[in-house]
Amino acid sequence: MPTFLQGTLSTQLPPMRLVSRASQEYAGACPFCGGDERRSDRFHVWLMPTGRERYWCRRCNRKGLATELLGSTRRTTLNKTNVRAGARPSGPTPQSAHIPFYRQLYALVTIWAEANLHQPWNPEPLVYLHQRGYDLATVRWARLGYALDDPQTLVDVIRCQAPTLLPYAEEAGLLLRDDAGALRTHWNLCGRIVIPYLSAGEVCDLRTRRFPGKGYTSLPGSYAWRGATVPLCWDATIMNEVVIITEGEFKALAVTAAYRNGALPYPAISHPGLNYFRPEWATALSRRGVRVAILAYDARATRPNNDAGNEQLAPEEAWTIRHGVTLAAAGLQVLVLNLPLEPGAAKEDLDGFLVKHGPAALTWLIHAMARPLHSYVAQLPPALISAAGLDHHLSIA
Repeated sequence: MPTFLQGTLSTQLPPMRLVSRASQEYAGACPFCGGDERRSDRFHVWLMPTGRERYWCRRCNRKGLATELLGSTRRTTLNKTNVRAGARPSGPTPQSAHIPFYRQLYALVTIWAEANLHQPWNPEPLVYLHQRGYDLATVRWARLGYALDDPQTLVDVIRCQAPTLLPYAEEAGLLLRDDAGALRTHWNLCGRIVIPYLSAGEVCDLRTRRFPGKGYTSLPGSYAWRGATVPLCWDATIMNEVVIITEGEFKALAVTAAYRNGALPYPAISHPGLNYFRPEWATALSRRGVRVAILAYDARATRPNNDAGNEQLAPEEAWTIRHGVTLAAAGLQVLVLNLPLEPGAAKEDLDGFLVKHGPAALTWLIHAMARPLHSYVAQLPPALISAAGLDHHLSIA
């Protein structure tokens, strides 16, 4: 069972689940911009007592010291007293020297999950992927899998097949210890579609998607700690001068599958979370020979309001500017693709458009409607750009 945040801070927040004992990281719905309290993990707090305990929402980008959530500026320790009684307050800290062991474990989990996905007694996950438009060749190329909704099986698999790697499984974010100290599979790997991140064919990270349900989850801890080095579908960028960049693994997989089948002219890569795009990825794309990056995030019918009730930029708009500037600084030509909304629709995303309209329509849309970054910025309300702290980007040429 998940461990939830307890104590004074918990009364100021939605239910927050422990996702990393090493850093005392909790995740849940955001007290500022919302989210499903049962499933959301957009809002994170880190409570390891360092005097810099902090919070951050990857959706609305609100962040600050955790003490601000209490309405106090005093330094406070928000660690053991806020953890459910009986829970283990800490775990092993990941180490960069152990990244090769983590990758061996991620490869083992990928093989295990692939086998689970193709078992005749467990047809639902594979049927779901087929319904999303992924044929068997794409599923096998992407090495998609399914993690059983059982907290013990993966522990037994690692203990049996790679016992020397078991001491690193907690650091790698695969396992955790229950209140009695016994190893259990991390809940982000229970009952989930498993999506491996590959670099030159090597599994360097894992992401998961709830099944059934919606929403992606990461292994606990930071990507750098785990040795995650590339976005999804990175290997597809080789020998391509144009690459589509989006957020959400299934979007990139759908586009890249169509590209591999010859139905689309360009592949796509995705980063894990709208905000998370590392500057070195832009440089690496340029070094690979990529000349044009097409940013294609979700389109929304309306913009959200801030705490004062005033309209603000949608997260996709704000991050398009930020990531676009990062890519342009690496020497790439940046285009922005606004997906058209159907009448009455609240949003549209890349894979949804592809499934509904087909690759020919998406190809036409890219060639006819993708606009330069400076044109995209110019059509946004300057006051909203300024309110988002992005007014220095108004001079983009």
